[in-house]
Amino acid sequence: MTSIDIAELDIRAKIVEIDRAIAQTDQARADADRKRQEIRLAPWMILLSLLTLVGASFAAGAAFFKLLG
Repeated sequence: MTSIDIAELDIRAKIVEIDRAIAQTDQARADADRKRQEIRLAPWMILLSLLTLVGASFAAGAAFFKLLG
């Protein structure tokens, strides 16, 4: 092997390391975006849960009064 081949292998190894680092950065950025979206939607999820609870309670109360009356 000549020194040119060794230098070429070192460059390819560095390129692989850089590609791996870029992939990890992209994955971390995607995870952060997903978390940000979940945090942004959390109040709406609570509101939807409360509306569902109120609707179910109203239906149960109406069925109970219908059963009695």
